[in-house]
Amino acid sequence: MSEAQAWAEVRASVPQGTPVAVPVWLPATLDRDHVEIRELRADPADPRYTVAYLAGAREIVFVLGQMPNIAGSGYGMRVRGVPATLTFPISLWSDAATPATRRVRWIEGGRVLSISSDTFTGDDLLHVAWSLDATGQPAPANPYTRTAEGACAKVGGVPEATVRALLALSGRHQRDAVLDCFASEYIGEYGVGVGTMWADLPHATLSDTKQVSVTGGRPIIQASWAFATDPGGAWGDRPTRFFDLGLESGRWRIHAINSAPVGPPP
Repeated sequence: MSEAQAWAEVRASVPQGTPVAVPVWLPATLDRDHVEIRELRADPADPRYTVAYLAGAREIVFVLGQMPNIAGSGYGMRVRGVPATLTFPISLWSDAATPATRRVRWIEGGRVLSISSDTFTGDDLLHVAWSLDATGQPAPANPYTRTAEGACAKVGGVPEATVRALLALSGRHQRDAVLDCFASEYIGEYGVGVGTMWADLPHATLSDTKQVSVTGGRPIIQASWAFATDPGGAWGDRPTRFFDLGLESGRWRIHAINSAPVGPPP
């Protein structure tokens, strides 16, 4: 059946309020007109579904129901605004061609959801997970209504421009302008304090920005800069950080900041 038919049947069958994670982006080799419902359980106490997208012998499987993490390597992130993990066997680092299960797993409202594949890469699964339809996703722990839309992230802009704008706002004490640089899920997890922190840091002079990789469809931007005065803490006066950016309402916004780049998982 088509994916529209499959997800319509799932939504019509499970109890109201059950989380349903519908993909938006998928690898081009998957056939959206060849989708299988392998399990569909409407029990209010334990609703379940298993929906598989096929590409010959390869597939990506979406599950509502208990599924374990995979022993080995792990990657923490957020999916639909909540903490999630990508796990896979350590062996994939040296032999990514041999089929082995990769799994993105998260919990919404006490229900376990997952996206798994034995053949598509962990990077593919991250891209799928980060692009899921947001309908019905959990409310953020720290709600925030934007009041400075466009002060940092511009419609039609490029990822590096958002990072440069963030550093230009350092020390200007404009919390809401700074928060426009950050994705809603980032603010939802960490709160508006992230805007206050960046706004109240010393003025920054940018040295360099460049894209160093793409992980899960998100560009990774390396930025180096110098603070006008010592900010204290672990910053140092000439920090380098790696910014993960994703599209939100047509604007590139920051989803994570790391001290080292995170490469595409196998």
